[in-house]
Amino acid sequence: MTYHNAVKYVKNAPNLTPKNNAVADRINALSRALGNPQRHIKYVRLAGSNGKTICAQMTTSILNEANISSGCFSMPIHEEIRDNIRINGEPISMDEAVEYISAVREAVAKINSEEDNIFEGHFAPTAHEILLFAAILAFNAHKCSVCIIESDHTGEDPSRALAASPFAAIICGIIPSNNKKEISKIRSYISRGMREIVAAPQDEKAFSIIQETCASAGCRPTQANVSSVNITRLALGGTDFTYKDNAYSLQVCGKFQTANAIIAIEGANMLRRCGYKIEQEHITRGLANVKAPGKFEIISAFPTIIADSTYAPVAIEAICDSLSDFKEITGTRIRLCLPDGELIPQYISALRERGYEIGKISALIVEGVGEEEHGECDVPLTLSKTHKLTAKDALSGLDGDCMLLISGPNNFTEALRRQLLSILGF
Repeated sequence: MTYHNAVKYVKNAPNLTPKNNAVADRINALSRALGNPQRHIKYVRLAGSNGKTICAQMTTSILNEANISSGCFSMPIHEEIRDNIRINGEPISMDEAVEYISAVREAVAKINSEEDNIFEGHFAPTAHEILLFAAILAFNAHKCSVCIIESDHTGEDPSRALAASPFAAIICGIIPSNNKKEISKIRSYISRGMREIVAAPQDEKAFSIIQETCASAGCRPTQANVSSVNITRLALGGTDFTYKDNAYSLQVCGKFQTANAIIAIEGANMLRRCGYKIEQEHITRGLANVKAPGKFEIISAFPTIIADSTYAPVAIEAICDSLSDFKEITGTRIRLCLPDGELIPQYISALRERGYEIGKISALIVEGVGEEEHGECDVPLTLSKTHKLTAKDALSGLDGDCMLLISGPNNFTEALRRQLLSILGF
C-alpha cells in the first residue's frame, strides 16, 4: 500500500455505520483482530461543543515542555489525514500512516475471512474507525505516556465504544443543560470509571448534573473559573493574561482563546494530580509556544485576513465577539469567505448585530446545498466550484480598509488557507 492508496482507503470508506450494525460490535471485532491495542494506552477524553482542537494543541505543547510523550487523535477528518494523528504535536509520517492503515485493512480482511463473522455481508469499517485504530497503533508504537482522543459531534463517534475507559475527561465549550444528548454522553464517560473531569465554565444546572454524576462515581470535577482571568494585553499579534496569580502569553489572539487556555491550564493541573510531572514553568512556556494555523489566525495584517475553522453556532458568536475587540484597528467593513449553506445567514446575523458592514460573500458550492439553506441573501454572493476560484474571488478588489474572514469546517478552512497563502506568495 502506498500513501496515496492509504488516503484513498480512508476517504472512500463509508461515513456512516450501517444501521444493522452495533458500533460496539464493530469496535470489538477490530480490537480483537488487532490484538486489543487499546489496552496499552492511557488516554484522556476530549469532549464538548467547541474549542477541542486548540485545547488539544495547548495541552500537547505543555506536555512537550515537560518532556512527556503524547499522542493526539482528532475526529473531524482533515484534508491531510496525517494531521488527524499527531505524536508530540507533529503529524505522523507518510510511512507510518501507510503502516498503521495497512494493519487496519489486514484486520478487516481477517474479520471477513472468519466463518463466524457476525456481520451481514461484507464488513467495511468507516473512515473514523480506520483512523481511530491507526491512531491507537501509533500511540503504542511511540510508547506515548498520555494520549488525547477527541470526540466527534456526530453519532458516528467510534471512540465512545472502546472497551478501555479514559482515566480523565476535558470538556471544552458550554453544554446547555437542556442538551440531553450531550449531557448523557458526559454522564456515560464519568460512569465508566474516570478519576477526574475538567470542564469549561458551564451553566449552573449543567455543572450540577456533572457534579452529581461525579459524586456517585468517585470522580473529581473541576471547572475552569473565567472570573479569575484578567486580560492585560489584547492585540492581533497575541494575548497576555493572568489566571489565578500566574501570568501567561499567547501567540494566538482573541478573548475566547483565553477561555481555551484556562481549560488547558486546569487540564495540566489535573494531569499533575494523576502523577505526571508538570511544573508551572511547563504550563507557562507550553502556552507561549502554541501556534494554531486556522484558529483565529492572522494570515495577513494589510489587508487584514483572518482564518478560523468554525461551524458551531456558539463558536460563531465567540469569533464575532473577538472581531469586535479589534474594531479600532480593522474597522467595520468585512468580507466573508464561507462554504455555501447555513453558515451564511448565521454570520450575516451575528456580524450585523455587532455593527459590521458586510460588503461581499465568496462561497464554495457544496454538493446537496440549495438556495433555501442560505435563504434570500441581501449581500452580494459569488458561488464558485473550486477552492482556488473561491480564494481568487475573495481577494479580488480587497483593499486595506476591508477585512476578510475565512471560516467553515476544518477541510474548507485548511484548503482555502493554502490557496490564499499561495496566491499571496507566502
